[in-house]
Amino acid sequence: MRRLLSAGLPITAVLLIAGCAPQAVYRSHLLPPQPPRPAGVAITWLGTAGVLVSDRRTGILIDPYVSRFGLFSIGLGKALRPDRDLIRGWVRHLGPDAIDLVAVSHSHFDHAADAAFFALDATAPLIGSASTLNIGRGAGLAEERLRLARPGQAIKLGDFTVTFIESRHGPALFGRIPYPGTIDRPLIVPRPARDYKLGATYAILIRHPSGTILHHGSAGYRPGMYDGIQADVVLLGITGRGDTQAYLAEVPLKLKARMVIPIHFDDFFRPLERNPSFLSSAHFSEFCRAAEQSSLTIRTVPLCEPVRVLPLN
Repeated sequence: MRRLLSAGLPITAVLLIAGCAPQAVYRSHLLPPQPPRPAGVAITWLGTAGVLVSDRRTGILIDPYVSRFGLFSIGLGKALRPDRDLIRGWVRHLGPDAIDLVAVSHSHFDHAADAAFFALDATAPLIGSASTLNIGRGAGLAEERLRLARPGQAIKLGDFTVTFIESRHGPALFGRIPYPGTIDRPLIVPRPARDYKLGATYAILIRHPSGTILHHGSAGYRPGMYDGIQADVVLLGITGRGDTQAYLAEVPLKLKARMVIPIHFDDFFRPLERNPSFLSSAHFSEFCRAAEQSSLTIRTVPLCEPVRVLPLN
């Protein structure tokens, strides 16, 4: 575990990193590490939008990204090669039998670059858009391990039922969506970040007898996309969200969420650390304040440790 988490590196870009105030807010809302009860569900946050959802019998790994390419490699358009040794280490740490499905919400590098290699090493299927499946083909996944996400279709996996819901990416880069378009042929690494084109964007609804989790990994939305849907726990990407009040109204408030866990606020240009660094563009403290003023319950989770989230007491 120690080799998988960095002890900390110098700040890569002052404009991207927030000060100590978000860290205090994060810690004040922190849930303690706890494995799931026999009838419950735990999540393990791997940074960015990466989450393992598990009831100890079945595990769904969403958007795993541990290679954490540096800011200058991204900005200079360098070819990116996922860190296979690090990915293998994380599969061993999580437990190769603990990952039954790797799901991808969209095909940008910080959601999809590592996902196919996690699927390879865990011998699990990969599910996502046509663009995500071309990342899987480039990584060498066999066709029978590739599953095209079909919005609205319920997928039964153990006691879980997984449903993809069409969504939109947030306006993350100067009000624009980065790397638009689709990946139309197998993407063989190494490739620059710009080649990891968006493809389709999804939220992922996960129902279980102990409750319902909604993974909303990118901070955009389609108005009305959650009409008639309820979720107990919302894993909510918050960087690049635009108007906070509108976002809260259309996602966690519309879902009648009983608990909101912010994700995708950490500085993903740095290696994973026990204490996450914050992207200033996430406006983490402002988000938590606005959410609580809207009567939402905000909780944070530690990096890389299982935390029981269902059932809610």
